[in-house]
Amino acid sequence: MKHFFYPRLAFTNIKKNAKLYIPYLITSMFTVSMYYIMHSLSVNTSFVSDPNSSGTLLMILNLGTWVIMIFSVIFLFYINSFLIKRRKKEIALYNILGMEKRHVMIMMFCETFITTLISIVGGLLLGLLLSKLAFLFLVNLVHVSTTMAFEISISSIMTTLYIFIPIYVVAYLFNIIQVKVANPIELLRGGQVGEKQPKAKWPLTFIGIVCLAGGYYIAQNTQDPITAIMLFFVAVILVIIGTYCLFTAGSISILNLLKKNKKFYYQTRHFTSVSQMIYRMKQNAVGLASICILYTCILVMLSSTVSLYVSIQDSAELSLDEHMKIEFNYNDDRDIKTQEKELNEYVQKIQASLQEHNIETTTFLARNSYSTYMNFEGNKVYPHQVNKSNGALYQGILAMNSEDYNKSYQKDIELKDDEVLVREGFIGLKDTIVINDQTFKIKGITKESYFLPTEQQDYARWLGVVFNDEETLMKTIKTEEHSIDRRLSLSIDFKDKAQSEEAYKLIDNIVHLNMGNGNTSTGHYVNTQSQYEIEKMFTEMYGSLFFLGIFLGAIFLVAAILIMYYKQLSEGYEDQKRFEIMQNVGMNKKEVKQSIRSQILIFFFLPLAVAVLHMIFAFKLIVRMFSFLVLSGESVFIWCTVIAIVVLVVIYSIVYFFTSRTYYRIVKN
Repeated sequence: MKHFFYPRLAFTNIKKNAKLYIPYLITSMFTVSMYYIMHSLSVNTSFVSDPNSSGTLLMILNLGTWVIMIFSVIFLFYINSFLIKRRKKEIALYNILGMEKRHVMIMMFCETFITTLISIVGGLLLGLLLSKLAFLFLVNLVHVSTTMAFEISISSIMTTLYIFIPIYVVAYLFNIIQVKVANPIELLRGGQVGEKQPKAKWPLTFIGIVCLAGGYYIAQNTQDPITAIMLFFVAVILVIIGTYCLFTAGSISILNLLKKNKKFYYQTRHFTSVSQMIYRMKQNAVGLASICILYTCILVMLSSTVSLYVSIQDSAELSLDEHMKIEFNYNDDRDIKTQEKELNEYVQKIQASLQEHNIETTTFLARNSYSTYMNFEGNKVYPHQVNKSNGALYQGILAMNSEDYNKSYQKDIELKDDEVLVREGFIGLKDTIVINDQTFKIKGITKESYFLPTEQQDYARWLGVVFNDEETLMKTIKTEEHSIDRRLSLSIDFKDKAQSEEAYKLIDNIVHLNMGNGNTSTGHYVNTQSQYEIEKMFTEMYGSLFFLGIFLGAIFLVAAILIMYYKQLSEGYEDQKRFEIMQNVGMNKKEVKQSIRSQILIFFFLPLAVAVLHMIFAFKLIVRMFSFLVLSGESVFIWCTVIAIVVLVVIYSIVYFFTSRTYYRIVKN
């Protein structure tokens, strides 16, 4: 044979099968570029060398590279199976016309080489073009101050080659194995595999119902945020198994039941639609279930990451009431008056420094209190036990004596030895409270600022109690199981919140310069918190998650669209003769078109409808998980979910319009 015969033949085959190969090449390039971009960001020197980064951003970016890599392997092999199925008849004809199998394998090698070269080179070029844009978008999301010159990551290019070349090589080996072991007659019939009417598989349907019900039950009945995080992946696995089982077996069972319903079945539109769906559900079920799972992933990722990102400021304020909080924790046995005198000197230094830098405060409140871990049950408070946390990660009591309370909040309350003031938002106390078997009358409810957080989270529940004096306080809350921490808490609010960053750095430097961070010879240690630092931490964490959600959502959406496109394309070619026969036996074009529309609508929107159903049942579980991540309310998540669904429906409807047109053209021809 002439030189370059096989490459020319391979190129001609790709050109003639443009409807198959162009979407495949575009998607392959897109997948390669997404992996390159994610990996290049994870090794970008601006992030790696950033001293202000907590490492969360790099950890999430590295996670993204692994997810994209695993997904690429599954997705590209899945799409390859569509391609080889459509090419089986063509390959069989080459065999029948005299081309040996080894020649066919050489031709297929040339095809694979061309498509691999286009996919990887095109994907890397696209990745290089979009990498800086992705970097700028990520920097804007996480609010990182950095400069970046255009750079090409050689390590990312090499890693991309190491990942994707083996994928295409293994796909080629899979294809030639099919060609080598099959005879031309089997290859000619390759397009009809799965066309026999499948029987209803009730055991598999039952397994699907049980798994789906189990996943939904976990989502609806898990109350503890920690348990919700641990059981989330269990619920996901159950829902995935249930989805595949019900699409594979349950759909066939339902269609058979519809077929037995004579009033429904013996109508022109229903008769053709139900009959065709029964015959091809076996080969379509896995694809539809995969699309459903992909859409569910898209909805969960987008609604979750967007919800977290838009609620960063609310989450910071919910985590800490004041702009800045300083806690001086005592851990020595020195005289209390000596400790207070020492700490008051530091408080005066902080006030003087703020005045020197013209930073005005609206709140400068010092409180002396005691804390220890406890458990709650009804109106009873008892020593902390890990296995009785009632769904909360931390439970404790924060106590003050009436003298410190009056001094801190400019009050003039008087309590008897058996009376207390309380602050809580989760027990529902009324007249009395029992603390370590001692009963106290509740004289009133205190809602003073910064005594306890105004909104207490499920994962951290604290009870505030004001006792008559120090002696009663210590005698009541002291236990053998847990020590008592005595601390001076300083709450500061700034008149101009924009000065929070400057004030935080200033105070943090003063405090740690004088006292150090951790245990010191003075017998106490200091802990500083600020909304500025919390917001910065959340911005890095949630911003990078949002970026990853957009990336993975885009990849999953492209995958779902391509799967649906190939499914419609292959069905269009298979349905040409069927609809020609239907017209020959009496169906008019209008009835044929109605039948086609009914079938396409079901196949197209059934996965999306089931994905939305999964999302509705997953709502409670995701909100429970978010209560641990300090999300600011369910309404944010609801709105983000609704918007994500609307956007997905709009995109999906556009895809439906174009793919259905392709289907009509194929059938019409």
